[in-house]
Amino acid sequence: MDTEIKTTLLEYEKSTFLLDLVKHENGELYIAIQQTIQLNNNKTEVQKIKINPTIIDDLISVLNEYRGQLPKIKKKPKNYLSPERYSEIVKRYLKGNIRIKDLAIQFDTTEEIIEQVLRNKGIAIINEEAPKKKKVFRFRRNR
Repeated sequence: MDTEIKTTLLEYEKSTFLLDLVKHENGELYIAIQQTIQLNNNKTEVQKIKINPTIIDDLISVLNEYRGQLPKIKKKPKNYLSPERYSEIVKRYLKGNIRIKDLAIQFDTTEEIIEQVLRNKGIAIINEEAPKKKKVFRFRRNR
């Protein structure tokens, strides 16, 4: 069984990326990237890739070369979570009077994204449901 050591979320207008540092059951580390694309018909498409650590330097080198050939984009995507929005999400959650569901509505994103932001900041997520009452059975003795 593989174990996730660290997870980072990158959110953009129509895609989110989960980058995981994963420890394989044989003890080796690798990087797993999952892209979720929001399609026009409210469906999602998920793509996954696993990267061996021995090729990371070559991969970064090629990506940097390509980046130099791409046009500069100054506009941030619509649903981009800036550092200020990250901080505000964390601040509101730590106050203790706002649920993840409500934060998702306020920041126009999903509950999963809010949970991932909190996990990325090292914040434990508590169960927000009220505990259920246990039924107590009482036995009557027949006289």
